[in-house]
Amino acid sequence: KTHIQKISKIFCYCKIKFLLTQTGHVMTFEDKKKFKKVNKNIKWVPKEVGEGRFGKWLEGARDWAISRSRFWGAPLPVWKCDRCPEKHFIGSVEDIKEKTKSTNNIYVVRHGEAESNTLGVLSSNPKTMHHLTDSGKEQAIVAGEELKKDKIDIIYCSPFLRTKETAEIIADTIGYSKDKIVYDDRLHEIYVGVLDGKPDAEYQNFFNDRIEKFWKTPEGGENYTTVKNRMTDFLYEIDSKNEGKNILIVSHNTPIWLMYGGMKGMTQKEIMAIREQGKPFIKNSEVMKFDFAPIPHNRNYELDLHRPFIDEITFKCSCGGVMKRVPEVFDCWFESGSMPYAQSHYPFENLDKFNPEKEIGFPADFIAEGLDQTRGWFYSMLVLAVALFDKTSYKNVVVNGIVLAENGQKMSKRLNNYSDPMELVDQYSADAMRYYLLSSPAMKSEDLSFSNKGVDEVLKKIIMRLQNVYSFFEMYGGFDVEVKDFESTNILDKWVIVRLKETATQITKATDNYELDRATRPINDFVDDVSTWFLRRSRDRFKSEDVIDRESAMLTTRKIILELSKLLAPSMPFLAEDLYLKITGGMEKESVHLENWPEDIVGELSKDEIDILEKMRETRLLVSLGLEARVKAGVKVRQPLNKLKVKSEKLKGENEYFGLIKDEVNVKEVVVDALIEGDVLLDTILTFELKEEGIMRDIVRMIQELRKTKKFNPSDSVELSVDTDKNGKIIFDKFKDEISKTTGLKGIIFEVLENIELVEVGDIKVKIDIK
Repeated sequence: KTHIQKISKIFCYCKIKFLLTQTGHVMTFEDKKKFKKVNKNIKWVPKEVGEGRFGKWLEGARDWAISRSRFWGAPLPVWKCDRCPEKHFIGSVEDIKEKTKSTNNIYVVRHGEAESNTLGVLSSNPKTMHHLTDSGKEQAIVAGEELKKDKIDIIYCSPFLRTKETAEIIADTIGYSKDKIVYDDRLHEIYVGVLDGKPDAEYQNFFNDRIEKFWKTPEGGENYTTVKNRMTDFLYEIDSKNEGKNILIVSHNTPIWLMYGGMKGMTQKEIMAIREQGKPFIKNSEVMKFDFAPIPHNRNYELDLHRPFIDEITFKCSCGGVMKRVPEVFDCWFESGSMPYAQSHYPFENLDKFNPEKEIGFPADFIAEGLDQTRGWFYSMLVLAVALFDKTSYKNVVVNGIVLAENGQKMSKRLNNYSDPMELVDQYSADAMRYYLLSSPAMKSEDLSFSNKGVDEVLKKIIMRLQNVYSFFEMYGGFDVEVKDFESTNILDKWVIVRLKETATQITKATDNYELDRATRPINDFVDDVSTWFLRRSRDRFKSEDVIDRESAMLTTRKIILELSKLLAPSMPFLAEDLYLKITGGMEKESVHLENWPEDIVGELSKDEIDILEKMRETRLLVSLGLEARVKAGVKVRQPLNKLKVKSEKLKGENEYFGLIKDEVNVKEVVVDALIEGDVLLDTILTFELKEEGIMRDIVRMIQELRKTKKFNPSDSVELSVDTDKNGKIIFDKFKDEISKTTGLKGIIFEVLENIELVEVGDIKVKIDIK
């Protein structure tokens, strides 16, 4: 709004030397050492930019031509005399008013009470003879008595009867000839067209809201903008035609109110704000004095400090010449560098919230922009802050790299080598794209070859996985478990809680250091651990008959989702909000973005916590090696084996960890043997019992896949129909309880099944169906 005001601090208090010449306006740097010294106290991310690219630029800093010969831009607030070398700097709109202040005294009076007022009707037709009431005539006399001391030189009046009668009574009272009253049609009441003579309520009901009156017009009438423009145009004209006069204007309530708004350069909302709804701006025969001073304004008399309006402001020089604004505008980087002061309208107001001299709201904790701003915004902000206050305006700088097309070329409309961002958002989500960028090398000022596949990967590996974790929690009755404080004894719960703490600590430390890529990447690793290890290893626990363990699994999962939603909030705000509201059921904060940062799970890991992480890391390594050994031996994972020998002694005696290895590698026993070659040795000898168990597991897999195909819920009990040979019946009879428990069967029926595919499983042939 006020470009002059926002840079006035620079001109009014600046310690920089300005050389104002005919060819340009130059800011000279006499002490570059100061810039370099201040820069050393700024944390740059990455630091190489501050020390290298930016530091070298400061070393070679040249004088800055801050002016530009342009039409568009913030005008230089410098006025120069057309006769002598005198120059004047304008620091605010009030400074302009002081220079352009009218030599005339402007008084306004609203007509006295008229018959239209007592009747409560609109009277906008000058031919309607609404006279002053007796009370209105007395009011006019009182106004005249008040104006006697001011020695009115000119009276301008609206051509309506009620204003004419008011002006004549005032003229008689102050001894002014009625014949000298000047009637100007621009001062008339607002025309309301077809609503003339109607109750005011009918006029008000014509509009949906008050502000609409500035553009909506009754048939044959006027709107507020038209009235404001004709009234303010009249004011500017009579002031320019007169000098040192006492001028009285007799008009109507709404026109006077709108003229006042136009005189002040107010916006529509500002004009509405100065008049309380239902109350007049000026009472009948009330006298007001307007302190008029021409200001730069647009065609609707709203304050506008841009060209060409600012160029119309001139004032007298002490030599008798005319002071005119120099034609140049500011270099846009000067404006950008003034941003910290401009946004708080410093030094004119808000000093309790922003005051660089007292370090209130200054300097900024951090700023972030692209590498190309090294010689632009970063530089201009530093120069002006050091020049004004001998300090930096920002403590930390996050420098972003350039986003390029996937082939490394610059993105170009001509080459059409990039995807529509909104199409990417629609396809992958805003969160996926946001995370992809935040976790990319662009956060370290490096170039990024943007890939749609990268965004798709975020969607699949983070968003969809987390949604699956929540779905699993909900599906198995997570909300049926009472939320309470608990301390699980299950090693999976212990481990994932430590991983949550480790992740939260990594994110917090990186964020505190403004390393945004390092603050987002741990999320991916943690989600992978939750989905592919914790949840997968806990599936049976969610259905376990051990109530304590089942509830521990549920409550641990709830805690993970809740706390992770808070950690996700900065990088994936929509996903975070969705998970938070679902997991809390709306019983906590209204939004995750109103939550505090989860400091309670942030901190250095204890020795025991580090031990858990190391042992689980070893466990997963041994699982991976065991599964590789299966692949090499050509034995599928569903086929149980007797033994896995491991060389590592880190897990010796740790049955909880060995239990995880046994389940994952599908072996009956894990033993430590320091004498084996390699890290693991898998016993691949298959006994008759092991083969039978392998067949049973294949059958379980078949039933589970059939449940999915027929879209049964995990909680649904189903009946299994089986058509098999003698060997198959032996398997079903032997493992009936285990098959039923694992697959949710309420019964097994042996019968002939037509039109069902026969499947060979090991040594048996089988057909199955469920209902």
